Amino acid sequence: MILNGKTYQFYKISWVDITGSSEHATREEFDKMECATMVTYAFVYKRNYKFLWTFSSYDVTEETFSDRNVFPTSCVTDMKKLDV
Repeated sequence: MILNGKTYQFYKISWVDITGSSEHATREEFDKMECATMVTYAFVYKRNYKFLWTFSSYDVTEETFSDRNVFPTSCVTDMKKLDV
């Protein structure tokens, strides 16, 4: 996708998210807690060694982005470029 002369690639991004609970739990219940494996489909706005910026919606007439996220790169487990 090209917006205002810049090309943005579309990706399927797999990442690990924090799981939390404020409930009381036994040792066995606590030991079963795991992080959630998440999938996001989005355009990559930019990235560096620390963070990945994405968006899923945009205005076709001006450079305005919506549905934005910033991921720590350490949480990203896989990225697959998709043709759209």
